[in-house]
Amino acid sequence: MEIDEVAARVVRSYWAVLLVMTVLPLVLVGLVMSGREPPYTAGARLQASSRATDAAPGDAGVSIVVSQVKAFATSENLLSGVLRRQRLDRSTVKTAKAIEVTGLGTSTVVELSVKDRDPEVARRLADAIGAAVVQEINESNQGSIRRQMADIDKRVRKLEKDLGPLARRAGRQPDPDIGAANERERVQAELTDLRSNRSDLQTQLSSAGTASVVQPAVLAPRRNPVVMTAAIAGLVGLVGGILIAVVTEMARPTIPGQRRVARRLGVPLLGWADRGPARLADLGRRVRLAAKKEGVGRVVLVGAPGPLPADLVSSVASAVYGDDTKIVKARPGDDAPDGDHGEDGGTDGPSLNSKGPGGKTSTSVVRAGAGTGVMTKKSEISPSEVRRPAPVRRLCQVHAFEEIDPGSDDEVGVVVVVGPVTRVAGLETVRDLVAASGWPLLGVVAASRKIKG
Repeated sequence: MEIDEVAARVVRSYWAVLLVMTVLPLVLVGLVMSGREPPYTAGARLQASSRATDAAPGDAGVSIVVSQVKAFATSENLLSGVLRRQRLDRSTVKTAKAIEVTGLGTSTVVELSVKDRDPEVARRLADAIGAAVVQEINESNQGSIRRQMADIDKRVRKLEKDLGPLARRAGRQPDPDIGAANERERVQAELTDLRSNRSDLQTQLSSAGTASVVQPAVLAPRRNPVVMTAAIAGLVGLVGGILIAVVTEMARPTIPGQRRVARRLGVPLLGWADRGPARLADLGRRVRLAAKKEGVGRVVLVGAPGPLPADLVSSVASAVYGDDTKIVKARPGDDAPDGDHGEDGGTDGPSLNSKGPGGKTSTSVVRAGAGTGVMTKKSEISPSEVRRPAPVRRLCQVHAFEEIDPGSDDEVGVVVVVGPVTRVAGLETVRDLVAASGWPLLGVVAASRKIKG
C-alpha cells in the first residue's frame, strides 16, 4: 500500500473526525483559560559550578548541572525552609511545580525561574531559592573537604601547643629529657603529615568548584500562554483523531478515490456521472464502447454495495443511449405499462419509469428500434419531432441491478458506481456478483459525492 493511499484513506474517510478532534480541544482550552491572568515570572542566574570540565562543549556535564540545580530547588526541605523564612503562605508542592531550570548554552550558568500570581513574591522566591540552592551545592561539593580541613587545623593547633613544652624539656641543660626529645620528633613528623594532607585537601577544594549567584532575580515580561496551550491541545487532539481513524480503518478498511477502486478491480474508470452534461455524454460513449468490446447488449449498474438512486441510474442510462434520446416520464393513470402510445396509437419500447420485473418501476432509458421514432408525452415534443426518425444504432439497455430478471438469456455487463470512498467489503460484494453471474465487469463509474440509495 502506498503512503499517499494511507493518507488519503485517513483524510477522506475521517476528515470530520480529525476536524472535530482538532477544533474541540482548541475551543475548550480557550474557554477554560479565558479570563485568567497569566502568572508573573522572575528569573535568577546561578553559577552552578566553576569547574572547566563541567563546561566542556558537547559534554554531559551541563545537563548534569541543570538536573542538580533542579533537584535541589524542588526538594521539600529546601522549599519548606525558604517559605518559612520568607513568611509566605504557599504550598511546597505548587511552588515546586512553578520552578523551572534551564541551561544557557554550554556553560554551567543556569537560569532558575519561579512563577507566581504576585510579582513581588515571585521575585523574592527566586532570590531566596537561588541563594539556598547555591548554599546546598557548595555544601555538597565542599562540605566534607572543609570538615576534614577543620579537623586537621584543630589537630595541628593541639600539636603545636604540645610542641613547645616538649622542646623545652628536650633542650633542658645540663639534664635533657630523652623521652621528651623523642616525643618532640614524633609530633613534628605528625605536623608535617597533617600540613601535607591539608595542602592536598586545599587543592581538592579549589578543583571542586564554587557555586554563586550571578544575577539576582528579575521579572520577565508577561506572556499569555493561551495561544501556545491551545496549539498544543489542538495538536494532541489531531494525533488522537489520527489514532481513532487508524484503528477504525483497521477494523473496516476503505479505498479512497474512484481511480484506486478501478485499479483494484482491474477495469478502467469510464467517467463521471455528476460533473455536467459534457462529462456525462463522454461517460455514455465509454460505456457503449466497453459493452461493444464485451459483446453485451445490456448494462447493469451496481453499487459497492447497496442500491443506487433512481435519478443516478436514469442519468447514466440516458447518456448511454445518446444525446437525442427523450426521457419518458410515467403519467398517473397510464394503462400501458409496456410502452407509451403516440398520437397514431403506436407503441415504443419501455419508458424511463415503465414497469420492470416484479412490477417495480424501471429506471432504464427508452429503447427504440431502428428507423422508429422515440416518443414522449404530447406536451413535451412537437409533431415534427414525432416524425423524426431516431439514429440507427445497436441498442444498449441500462438497468439498475434490482430490475434485472435473473432468468433472462441476454448478455449483461456489470458497471460499478462508486463514490469518493469505497469500503473494501463493497468491492468483495461486487466480485462475488461477477463470479456468481459470469457477467463481464465493464468498468467503474465515478460519483463526486457519497452515494445514498
